[in-house]
Amino acid sequence: MTFTFGGVRVDEQGRVLDAGKKPLPGIYSAGEMVGGLYYFNYGSGTGLTAGAVIGRRAGEAAAAA
Repeated sequence: MTFTFGGVRVDEQGRVLDAGKKPLPGIYSAGEMVGGLYYFNYGSGTGLTAGAVIGRRAGEAAAAA
């Protein structure tokens, strides 16, 4: 499997959000595990971009925590 159509909800720092859209302490996600990136079609290269952009933000936020 190279991509998913579902996944966890994250904020702009890559923190995983609960059902009430509040960050779960110490839990981060990036790349293919992030939900909401693909709706009806797969955009070539978006997984790599999501991993790079959200991954960097998640790493910075995790290091700061």
